[in-house]
Amino acid sequence: MSIYIFSFLIIFSSPQLASAKTLVGKVLSIHDGDTITIVSQESTKKEKVRLLGVDTPEIDFNGNSQGEIAEMARDYLKKILPLNSVIQIELPEKGTDVNERYLGKIIYNGIDLNLEMLKSGMGAVYFIYPYDKKMVMDYMKASQQASEAGLGIFSLKYKTQPLAYLFRQLTKGLPGTNLVADFQNKRLYSSEDIEIVPHYRRVFFSSEEIAIVHGFNW
Repeated sequence: MSIYIFSFLIIFSSPQLASAKTLVGKVLSIHDGDTITIVSQESTKKEKVRLLGVDTPEIDFNGNSQGEIAEMARDYLKKILPLNSVIQIELPEKGTDVNERYLGKIIYNGIDLNLEMLKSGMGAVYFIYPYDKKMVMDYMKASQQASEAGLGIFSLKYKTQPLAYLFRQLTKGLPGTNLVADFQNKRLYSSEDIEIVPHYRRVFFSSEEIAIVHGFNW
């Protein structure tokens, strides 16, 4: 069976998923709650895959760890995604992140595991434009419900811990470089004002021009 199954999609509201493809592989290891290693059944090449739209606590970022909370998220993903599982990874048009890892939606036994991680409160919504609007809305709804129910990283025990993308900024000692936007009211904010926007309504833009073109403003 071919490892790469190409399906060309015409989704006018979703530039990120245009000309998407599906990658099939077997799970070799799970690094943390949003990063796994797979192997292509055809080429036997190992590939890193990051869960699109989900950001979980860091096991190891520049030698720093979020500790117990990161291990909790990793172990939950291990629970719902056993090693050696064969999975499908739905990739957007640009299917890699800045670290050249595959970036996509993981489907196992017909279940969207990215969404499951958010439903369980094991990670936060994390979208940098371009994104699929329907996917953003579904993931934000799941994250809001988990937050309001006090699940996972939003529980009383862990809710004072910084979200993973804020932890990375603190570790580097640098502010975020992306603009923060409220997906619901279309308002833009600087990275310093990120806390104004509820975490389950945040999306990010690399420039003011791109944000304004897509209906966001200060």
